[in-house]
Amino acid sequence: MRSVRLMLVVALLISCVLTTGCWDRMELNDRAIILGWGMDLTEDGKYLATANVVIPGGDKAGGTSGGQNSFLIESAYGNSILDASQNIQKKLSRVLFPGHRRNIFIGEELARHGLSEVLDEYTRNPMSRLRANIFIVKGDSAQRAMSLTYKLERNPAVAIQKVQEKLGVPEARSLLDFFTMLNGEGMPVMPSVRIVQPILPPNGNAKKPNSPREVLQLDGSAIFGRDLRLRGYLGYQEYWVRLWTIQGLSGRIFFVPMGNHQNVVVRAERLKSQITPDLRSDPIRFHIKLKAQAAVYENNTSLDVGKPENARKVEQAFNRQVQEQVEKVIEETQKKMKADIFGLGRSIHHQHPYQWKKIKPVWDEEFERVQVTVQVDMSIISTGVAGPMLIPKPDFEDGGES
Repeated sequence: MRSVRLMLVVALLISCVLTTGCWDRMELNDRAIILGWGMDLTEDGKYLATANVVIPGGDKAGGTSGGQNSFLIESAYGNSILDASQNIQKKLSRVLFPGHRRNIFIGEELARHGLSEVLDEYTRNPMSRLRANIFIVKGDSAQRAMSLTYKLERNPAVAIQKVQEKLGVPEARSLLDFFTMLNGEGMPVMPSVRIVQPILPPNGNAKKPNSPREVLQLDGSAIFGRDLRLRGYLGYQEYWVRLWTIQGLSGRIFFVPMGNHQNVVVRAERLKSQITPDLRSDPIRFHIKLKAQAAVYENNTSLDVGKPENARKVEQAFNRQVQEQVEKVIEETQKKMKADIFGLGRSIHHQHPYQWKKIKPVWDEEFERVQVTVQVDMSIISTGVAGPMLIPKPDFEDGGES
């Protein structure tokens, strides 16, 4: 009996030694939580890393709480991504933790040089969050973009992400999305932002507390080649063409000129697209059909859009305008950037998988030769409670009724 008790005591002591708890644990107050991260390339070829680190207790919108900033911006140079990160760590009393990183900003100079080394580190580092959003700072540096404050958010690092969400643009913007496009049939893209100057009233002073300041603005898309070098940009008024074509646009406001300095503004929804490749011709031909339903939000013409014949005039003007814009953007990306960002190659892969095996090795060269036709079909389903404009204008130049 005594030997059994002795064995139990020995087993208990051994278990106590083996279960010593989390000896390598890292407490939350020992971590420097990163919300934003920026990477730039200097003239001498070094990397410049910038971190937006959360400061506990600073929770007032505009970046201050009781006179204390709610975030810390720290930068450092390095010969590699991790080297620059370690040089930031030398300045901080807490361990950098990128597991909650929300946004990554890339300076234009680094984007033109190439992102292969940057993205390589992001794919190998187990602490990197692949759902983090990534943006190109058009015409400027990531460090300067991250130095801007934003009064509507507690931390400016998340502001531009929310701007994109509120615009209803489900543009692929995460690291994972970018890697998926990179391994697909077309060229990868990512959202671009730019720093805009404040619009001040006459004799305004930008230094006043409530005066407008420099802010980050969603600018469009940055287009990359397979070498991960920046090839060019699509502006904000252009990149929605790609979104509609790949069925990534949920809704958008369109300004429809009707001649004689008059216009109609519509809200288009239920946007759909269909891409049909014709492999029998040489070069390959594609037919893109875009469909949408729209509601009239503004009528600044003498037309009574409540009448079917006048509504058709708006629809026809809309269809012509969108068709011209789509054809222009496709031609620009085809001839200048030489990048298939509209899913044309993907449509061949899905509809003609066996032929795609032969076309895929030479698709980049073939894409420059393809011919594309566009058809737009928008139908107005709502004109509001008032048909004609409430304040009468002179008769519409095409003979519409007021």
